[in-house]
Amino acid sequence: MSIKKFEYEGKPISFEFKDGNKMINATQMAKPFKKLVADYLRLKATKEFILLLESRYGNSHNGKKEVLRVVQGGSPELQGTWMDEKLALEFASWLSPSFKLWVYDRIEELLKTGKTELPAHRPGTDLIKAIRMIADKLEYQQRDIDQNKEAIAHIQDAVNDLEAKITSHDENYYSVAGYCSLQNKPCTLQMAQEYGRQAAAISYQKGFPIGSCHDERYGKVGTYHQDILKEVI
Repeated sequence: MSIKKFEYEGKPISFEFKDGNKMINATQMAKPFKKLVADYLRLKATKEFILLLESRYGNSHNGKKEVLRVVQGGSPELQGTWMDEKLALEFASWLSPSFKLWVYDRIEELLKTGKTELPAHRPGTDLIKAIRMIADKLEYQQRDIDQNKEAIAHIQDAVNDLEAKITSHDENYYSVAGYCSLQNKPCTLQMAQEYGRQAAAISYQKGFPIGSCHDERYGKVGTYHQDILKEVI
């Protein structure tokens, strides 16, 4: 199955079930409610949930499942922010509880009618599906961080990295504070301002673009290529 489109209140929403991934176009999901995906991704609970999913799935570049995918350019139907089905259901709940139920029904429909379904019925198939549905529902509800001790060990350090990547859509760009946190280096407000001035000057000199992101402590701040930050800090 490639791209399957459904309409919700006259707005198309694309579902992509292939290569072991079940992705939904979150940019399209947000349009009927006139909300921004970025506002949801900035929430602390969202960042923690994404990190838990990434910890479970592993790195998508190694051929494993994706959690977030940002597509810019190319075919219009592929553009936007795409979310794994589990994250998409949480996002749908944030948009509207009734919309979450609609998304869940569409996922069930695709599992029943799409190519992901087994080609022939075998004894026990219905039981397996029922068990999987129960397991999925339990997984959606599972938020007890104590049961994810391995993820907790690195969650605080990864939050800064994740925020920079989400905002800039480039994994090579970081804010000064985020980069210092990753390198376990101190970064006061005065130091961050000085590092930022130096990074901006070198970026202009070497022709590197400067991005921006939201920092909980400092508000809107610049983001710089990691090679520039490595040279400055």
